[in-house]
Amino acid sequence: MRKLLVVLMVVAFAATAFAADVKLSGYMEVKGIYIENGEANEDSLGETSWWEQDGNIQAKFIVDKGTAFTVRGDFRDGTWGESNMVAKTNSGDEGGFTIQRAFLEHDFGKAAIQAGLMSTGGWGTAFGNNVEGNYRVKLIVPVSNGKVQFQTTKSNESGSFPSNKKDAEKDDNDQYGVDYVGKTGNYTYGFNLTYRMDSRVNNEGGLKGDDDSADTVKLELMLKGELGLIGFESEFAYADVSTDEVGAEDYDLFGAYVNVWGNLGKFTPGIAFIYGSTDEDANEGFEFGDDFNTTLLVDLTDGYNLSGAGYSTNGDLAGYTAVKAYLDYAHNDALTIGGAFTYAVSNWDDPNYEDVKFYELDAYVSYQINKALNYTVKAAYAKISDIMDYGTLDKYDSEALYYASHTLSVAF
Repeated sequence: MRKLLVVLMVVAFAATAFAADVKLSGYMEVKGIYIENGEANEDSLGETSWWEQDGNIQAKFIVDKGTAFTVRGDFRDGTWGESNMVAKTNSGDEGGFTIQRAFLEHDFGKAAIQAGLMSTGGWGTAFGNNVEGNYRVKLIVPVSNGKVQFQTTKSNESGSFPSNKKDAEKDDNDQYGVDYVGKTGNYTYGFNLTYRMDSRVNNEGGLKGDDDSADTVKLELMLKGELGLIGFESEFAYADVSTDEVGAEDYDLFGAYVNVWGNLGKFTPGIAFIYGSTDEDANEGFEFGDDFNTTLLVDLTDGYNLSGAGYSTNGDLAGYTAVKAYLDYAHNDALTIGGAFTYAVSNWDDPNYEDVKFYELDAYVSYQINKALNYTVKAAYAKISDIMDYGTLDKYDSEALYYASHTLSVAF
């Protein structure tokens, strides 16, 4: 990693010599975590604690008017002491240094284009989002009160030359989308429509046959803004999935999110409503997304043991209705204190999961040491009821879950 950082610095100085404008940004955090009964057992198996860290450095090189390229490297993303986090700079796993973003862009005036490895999976609010890096070409067109974006995204390529597979193009993973985001006064609104053809990579890493594809059409609608002292954000999403995979079922899902808060000086009270539907035949539930945090414990455990799919594959909850009341208090520019109470119930009809419900109490204290350095302490308590014990096939109420963490982070 030292060599890579040296190369980045040399490139930055070289770019400066050729009159390029270099914008550097970065983030680094170290977090200590404690959890008790994280798997929501009837009798707790005990407590555990660990340290983890994450960091990234991003450089944007503006090489000419309207022309630039961006590179972001992520480093040491993992738990201290694990094999991929050995104290070396040559780790070949995710704990080492990986290039997560690398794309170019040019603004033609009436339109702009971006191409390369960039962030995908995020739109509107954080609800339903799973932002990750994918290869994409994006066309951005300014329109009245906003902009329209057209994207084509590649997740898997099987048809590149040479190929020894007949009709290999059918096994590609491609996504096509169009979205509009506009703003009028204090209101921001828009829609996102995507169509995805997925070849369904199997657990062995190979591709299934041409008849095992899944096509997804997803529509998202977003509205957020301010009305006097009231702020709000909302999003609605609908997805229709059709599949040719043997034994699999077509299904459709929808989710809704509304968050309303009051801007009352130092106090910010709010209430949020979150909903995700289910399809029992396909054993699928609408997922709230890895970037959306319903509660602290749900975010950490990915909704473990709470849904018919076992637990959400993309973080947080799947197929639930949740109501969350919260209050933040900004004591001064540096110190913020907050808390939340969340109650959630399952929307699954499967008798193994239909009665599951839980409540959680969260609290945090955040102190901004200086403009770049922040220290945050968080704690949570939760109780979950009517969980299925697959050993006895009886339902039980879990013993209490406890969570605590403290994080030191720096950003520039």
